[in-house]
Amino acid sequence: MIGLRNLLPRVPAEKRKKSLLRSSVASTVIRYARGTDGNMSIFGMAGAFIMLVYGGIGIDMIYSEVERTRLQNTLDRAVLAAADLEQTIDPTLLVQDYLTKMNLEDAMANVNITVDSGLNFRTVTAQAQRTFDSNFLHLLGFDTLQSTGLAAAEERISNIEISLILDISGSMGWNDKIENLRTAAVEFVETVINNDDAGLTTISIVPYNATVSLGPTVSQHYTLTNEHTTSNCAIFPDSAFTSRAVSPTEALQRLAHFDPYTLDENTTVTPDSWCPTGTYGSVVAHSSDRDALVAHIQSLSAGGNTAIDLGMKWGVALLDPSARPVVDGLIADGHVVPEAAGRPAAYDAPDALKIAVVMTDGMNTTQFDLAPEYKGGMSDIWIDDRGDNNASNDRFSHRVRDLSGTSNDVYFWSRFENNSWNDRYRTSPDGGNSARRMSNAEVFARWGTRAFGNKFFRRPYNDGWVSYNQYYNAYYSYVPIVSGAQADDRLSTICSQARDADITVFAIGFEAPDEGQAAMRDCASSPSHYFPVEGLEISDAFQAIARTINQLRLTQ
Repeated sequence: MIGLRNLLPRVPAEKRKKSLLRSSVASTVIRYARGTDGNMSIFGMAGAFIMLVYGGIGIDMIYSEVERTRLQNTLDRAVLAAADLEQTIDPTLLVQDYLTKMNLEDAMANVNITVDSGLNFRTVTAQAQRTFDSNFLHLLGFDTLQSTGLAAAEERISNIEISLILDISGSMGWNDKIENLRTAAVEFVETVINNDDAGLTTISIVPYNATVSLGPTVSQHYTLTNEHTTSNCAIFPDSAFTSRAVSPTEALQRLAHFDPYTLDENTTVTPDSWCPTGTYGSVVAHSSDRDALVAHIQSLSAGGNTAIDLGMKWGVALLDPSARPVVDGLIADGHVVPEAAGRPAAYDAPDALKIAVVMTDGMNTTQFDLAPEYKGGMSDIWIDDRGDNNASNDRFSHRVRDLSGTSNDVYFWSRFENNSWNDRYRTSPDGGNSARRMSNAEVFARWGTRAFGNKFFRRPYNDGWVSYNQYYNAYYSYVPIVSGAQADDRLSTICSQARDADITVFAIGFEAPDEGQAAMRDCASSPSHYFPVEGLEISDAFQAIARTINQLRLTQ
């Protein structure tokens, strides 16, 4: 009998093995599916994979945040340093250097740095982006990561005070120098003053020759002695130059009013006074009115000796906090904008910038005042004003002999100078009881010293009534009070005082002799703050100073 197995088709051994394997796997899967002891294993494997992916993502995110924080912190520090007005490095280069030092060179290709700066501020903004390889996210198709940083910083100075100290001495009238100075100073003012920012920047103009005139405006806020009120110049002892301050309330010795040049004996007002009268050449304090400043500069002309020490003394005084009551008074009078209240600021004020710009074309020369016997009190000149306001018909006489307690005084009647002796000399003044004695201040406000000597002493000297010394002393009734060398020392002292208070001093030697150049070099804050110039170069110097002020870094 043939067995049933022999009747079935034969299956090759290899196929049988595969079939058996499939059958085994299938049965195993069926058993696993039917079983309860391994139900969580597949989910565990899936969860482990998911955890691995998300863990990798987290690591990449943490790494990205660490790098973003490093970039942001670097930018924050960089822009703070770059916006600092004390910083001397170019802001863009400084930010780039910070990135390099922190090994963030890869951000250099995608960094955007903007700098906005002006006279009193600097704003620096920096935005940078980095791209770096991912560690795990590339498994999901994200091969790189990015981090971005954005930072901005600003330093702003809200208080800029400038003293512009200008030489208007006689030598400035040579070779168009005064014209060149006016042009340069006007351009300077137009550069640093913005009329849209009232009171943000104030300029004090201090013109000087042999003296500094406070003028009728600023003088009202200082205390000058009262020998006269014709002009408003002060004189200082050497000790005053060891201090930056000029007190508004302490008495300042007023310079006598006199004219050492004029010979005309028929004047009614001295035409060429040593201290200017009125507003000509006067000090302007803390003005932010560009047009008014320009007009004042354009009104300046040349004449007189050179006293750089006095110009610098007043320029520094107007930057000293002791001048604050003066500025407050000028604000109350409407001469200074209210926004300038509180100026001059304290030297250590964080938002204050104080600058002195001083120029000269010469060197310090001798300074003069009236001799003590003529500086105050009553003169020996009598006037008969004829009872009217017509000064041209006034009559004068000089008491050439004073016999106290008697009626035998002798008066020289100047209008009869060329008449006989009996006409020229009388025992009463011209005009009799209508005549009055003139003060010395009146006399020297009317005649130049030379005219005074000739008008009232020349004929009496020739006639033997006065000595030659009396005649000479009347003709030269002014005396030296400060020598050129002494003024150099005073200038050096006040410049040192300014620098010690962190006042930035720019100095210009404008076709000045060696002595003047040396004085300017000594006064300047540093060699780079000193400008020796000729001709039209003075405009270049003032513009360079204006640009430097726009970029000036405080040193305190």
